[in-house]
Formats: sequence, structure tokens, C-alpha cells
Amino acid sequence: MPAEPRSSLSFRLPAALDLGAAQDLLQQLRDGLADGGLVLDGSEVERISVPCLQVLVAARRAAGDAAAFRIVDASAALVAAVADLGLSAALPMES
Repeated sequence: MPAEPRSSLSFRLPAALDLGAAQDLLQQLRDGLADGGLVLDGSEVERISVPCLQVLVAARRAAGDAAAFRIVDASAALVAAVADLGLSAALPMES
């Protein structure tokens, strides 16, 4: 019998993803991946720190496939931060 598809948890990334937010983000992403998958709404992100970007990249890699981890509606600030650090291939986003 084929495996039943896992559901995805959706949540909105906060406006400020600074150093202090990295640990909470890490835990949220771990929980979401353990429950099946993640769809992250990046529309409200105004600033993001390198540690939070590292957490996002690690979660994307841990997810294994693009269906299990998606960032949708990325803000201009999020897109720019990802591009500035050369992470566009490691952290694809959907518009």
C-alpha cells in the first residue's frame, strides 16, 4: 500500500528575523518538519540575519525535497538577503 502523503504546516515568518529569533525559528522548523512539511510565508520579512538564513537553508536541506519545504510570497528584503549571500540555489522561493 503506498504511503499517505504528509501534510504541510503553514506559517508566516515574522518581520524581524534577527539573531535573537534564530533559536525560536530553528525549533519551529524542526517541529514543522517532524510533522510532515513546511510552507513558509515570507511576505512580512523586513530584515533577516545570517543565522536565520542558515537555519532556513539547513531546514531546506533536512526536508530533502522541495515539496516538504517551501517559501512563498517572499518579501523584497528576504529575496535580497538570499541573493546577497549567494543562497538562491540553496533556498529557492516561490512568488
